[in-house]
Amino acid sequence: MTPESIKNKIEISYAAIDLYMSTGQVSMKKLIKETGLTASDIYTLFPEKKSILSFYYPSIVYQYRMMISEIDDFDSYTLSEKLSNFIYTSFDVLDEQREFVQKSFYKTILKKGTHSEFHHEVSLLIKEFYLSDPHISVSSGFMMGDRVFSFLAKEYLYVVNFWLNDDSEGKEKTFALVDKLTAFLEELSYSKIIDKGFDLTKYLVVHAGLGNRIPIVGDCITDYFTNKDESSNQNEPTS
Repeated sequence: MTPESIKNKIEISYAAIDLYMSTGQVSMKKLIKETGLTASDIYTLFPEKKSILSFYYPSIVYQYRMMISEIDDFDSYTLSEKLSNFIYTSFDVLDEQREFVQKSFYKTILKKGTHSEFHHEVSLLIKEFYLSDPHISVSSGFMMGDRVFSFLAKEYLYVVNFWLNDDSEGKEKTFALVDKLTAFLEELSYSKIIDKGFDLTKYLVVHAGLGNRIPIVGDCITDYFTNKDESSNQNEPTS
């Protein structure tokens, strides 16, 4: 989608929410009057009326992308800072339409799980956070895949649901949960322990002769690490 079409879809979606919350339905005639667009314009952007309301949720991610594009040092944020920044920003946006969110979030988003457009966009955003972060450990990078990003996006949806139902003063339970969760994910993703364990195993097998003490399998392991070393040396630039 072009920036212009996204902007138009967001405006239409917000106008539809206002109509829905005030009248209990979305009349195309009234929506045309509110937006100044034709029915053809609206149906070009939305395949059906109910998708106009549901677009409100993925629009949060689109708006967030536009917001961070104007933050000069956003790339320098740590993983936990990026994740918590998105979560807290989304809370602020959701809070502006809280009545609508409370009425629609479970049925439109949470019940659909990984099948909603909102989940898909959040998953892509989290993927960008991880893949653009130079501090992610090698071992964590190997484990990062679309299923992991999809899982994290689904967990985010549960955090939103927790926030909606949090009756603690100032939503302090939600803030504590977000802080602990994002800090844990960063620690897990930045940890070099598995990387160091891999290096230790490599040393024991190749240099300490551990591989020679394991029949058949030991030879295979030794060959694997030896070939990895040779491949790495070949890829190193020559002076």
